[in-house]
Amino acid sequence: MVSGREIALRDGFQALTVRAVATAAGANLGSFVYHFGTRDAFVEQLIEEWYAPLLERVVLLADSEAAPLDRLRQTILQLVDFSAENDEFIGRLFTAAVGNDPSARRFLSSLTARHPKLLVQLISEAQSAGAIVSEEPLQVLCFLMGSVGLPRLLASGWQGPPLFSKSIASALNRVARNRDHILQRLDWAIRGLSPQGTP
Repeated sequence: MVSGREIALRDGFQALTVRAVATAAGANLGSFVYHFGTRDAFVEQLIEEWYAPLLERVVLLADSEAAPLDRLRQTILQLVDFSAENDEFIGRLFTAAVGNDPSARRFLSSLTARHPKLLVQLISEAQSAGAIVSEEPLQVLCFLMGSVGLPRLLASGWQGPPLFSKSIASALNRVARNRDHILQRLDWAIRGLSPQGTP
């Protein structure tokens, strides 16, 4: 798996061929097929092993005894920190999905039942506690992730041709990746969702 992750980070998911992975791992093709079966099965396992620790952490946070809004905030911060540590891999994963890699597309399609579902649940609990506005939970999630996640995705998750001029890209990168700025945007968003702020 380590060799596969290195290849994906260096050359993208399209470079994860059976031969390339076996060669990098110092294994023969027969051994690869015995352990993984196919290239797609290997890529799926590679992605799942990368993602599993994040899901485990956010499930523990969601099940903690803290107030619903605190659990929501901490879960979002866990996602922010994970994306900061893995932004290159995430960029490669999105690029592979856009390029119709079946394993990457299947993984992204499966996400709605994972941590996004957990976030919607936490939003609903915060709404039941009267901590945030009683609007459609998915709408609230879009607002929160637009404030927190979208700038980072634009700044560092995109692996294709440049979207912005160098000066704008540099400024966006600085603001989007700075954890203090991310915390500030998250706190602004949470305050904006306060029931007291509604007309």
